[in-house]
Amino acid sequence: MSTGNPAATVLVVDDDDSMRETITEVLAAHGYRALPCAGAEEALERLQADGADVVLTDLRMPGMKGEALLAEVRRTFPEIPVIAVTAFGSVSNAMELTRAGAFDYLEKPFRTQALFDSLDRGLRESAPRREQARMVRQQGRHLEGIVGSSAPLRALFERIARVALSPAPVLITGESGTGKELVARAVHQASGRREMLAVNCGAIPDQLLESELFGHVKGAFTGATADKKGLFHAADGGTLFLDEIGEMPPALQPKLLRVLESGEVRRVGEVQARRVDVRIVAATNRDLAVEVEEGRFREDLYWRLRVLHLEVPPLRERAADIRLLIEWYVQRARDSRTGGKRISSAAAELMADYHWPGNVRQLLNTLESVMVFAPGDEIGPGDLPEEIRRASGNREVIRSAAERGLSLAELERDYIFEVLRRTGGNKSRAADVLGIPRRTLYRRLDEYAADAVNGGRSGGA
Repeated sequence: MSTGNPAATVLVVDDDDSMRETITEVLAAHGYRALPCAGAEEALERLQADGADVVLTDLRMPGMKGEALLAEVRRTFPEIPVIAVTAFGSVSNAMELTRAGAFDYLEKPFRTQALFDSLDRGLRESAPRREQARMVRQQGRHLEGIVGSSAPLRALFERIARVALSPAPVLITGESGTGKELVARAVHQASGRREMLAVNCGAIPDQLLESELFGHVKGAFTGATADKKGLFHAADGGTLFLDEIGEMPPALQPKLLRVLESGEVRRVGEVQARRVDVRIVAATNRDLAVEVEEGRFREDLYWRLRVLHLEVPPLRERAADIRLLIEWYVQRARDSRTGGKRISSAAAELMADYHWPGNVRQLLNTLESVMVFAPGDEIGPGDLPEEIRRASGNREVIRSAAERGLSLAELERDYIFEVLRRTGGNKSRAADVLGIPRRTLYRRLDEYAADAVNGGRSGGA
C-alpha cells in the first residue's frame, strides 16, 4: 500500500460532509496534506491562496458543478492533475471526463488503494509540469527581462506561470510600450517548447503576409521561383508569436482560424494540408472586442485566440516598479558604451512621479537619451525632458491649491498663471501647453483682470 507523499497537497472537494471528512482523515493518516473544501467555489479560492499538487473532486455538487471546476482548473492551473469522483461510472462517462482534461476518475464506492494508486500516478506524471510552474513563479523580479515587484506585476507573473504549460492559444493585450513581446517570450520560455518565431502582422504588406505565415510552392504566383517554408512549418514544435494581431488582413483571418481549429497548414498553391504542432501567442494594443463590433476582426477568431488572456498593466498602474526599472537600466548602462552615469535622487523622484503615457518603452528611451546627452556624471532634474519637469510643477500647483482650500475655478486661475510664468509670459506657448485656443486664454486673462479691478477673485459667488 502507498505510504503517501508528505510533500503532496491534495484538495478534497465534496459537498457530503461525511465523505469529505473520511477522505481527509485517510489521506492525512498516510502522509498527505489534505485541504477539505465543501464546494467548487471554495476550492478555487483555496487554490488561489494555497495552491495544491492534485485536486480530488466530486462531480455532483450544488452550485458550481465538478465538471465546471475541472474546466476551470485545467484553464488556470494546467499543471495540476484533477481526479474526478462519480457515482455514475460508465465507459462513456470516463471518455467524456478524459476529453475534458481529467487525469483519472474513481467510481463510488472506491477502495482506499485505488485512491492512493490514482494519486501516486497523478503526482508522478505531473511532477515535471508542477516543477516548471514553481520555478517560473519563483523567478521574481526579472522574468525574461520584465523588471518589477509591484502587485500588478506579481499577479502577471502568476498568470504567466499558469498559462505557460497549456498548449492553448494566448492573447496578450495592453497599451503600446508595456512589454507585450517580453511577456510572450516569458510564456514561451516557461513552456518547455522549442524555439519561438515572431512576426509583426502590421509590418508586412498584405500580399506577402500569407506567404510569410503559410509558405508557398514553386509557381504558386508570379515570382514564386522556389518552394518556401512558412513560419507555421518553421515553428513546428515551438511557439509562433503574432504581434499586432489586430492588423491582420480580413482575408487571412479565416485561414488562421482553420489552423487554430484543425492544427493543419496548407501552403499557398498546395492541395495537401500538413499537420503542425505550434503554440500561438498573439498580442495587440487594440481593443479587439471593438474591432469585432465594427466588423474589422472575426468574432470566431477573437474567441479562439482569447482562450487564455494576459493583460499587461500600464506603467502608471505599477508606479512602484519605476525606480526598479531605473536601477536596472543604470546597472546595465555601466557595462555598455553609454557609461555609468548616476541618477540623482531628485531626478529619480521626478521620473517616479511621472505618468509615462508611452509606458516602459518611453521610460527606457528617456533614460537612454539622458545618459547620452547629460553633460556630467550625475543626471539631475534639469537633464530630464521638459514634459517630465512640467508635470511635476503642475502637481505642485494642485497640491498647493488643495492645501489652501481653493475652488476649482481658483485652481484653474493659479494653474494658468503658473504655466505663463514657466513659459516666460509667452501666451501662444502657454496656450499650447494648456491645450486650449489662444482666444480662450485671452478671455480668461481678461476675466481675471476685471476681477482684480473689482477687488474680487475669479470663481467667487
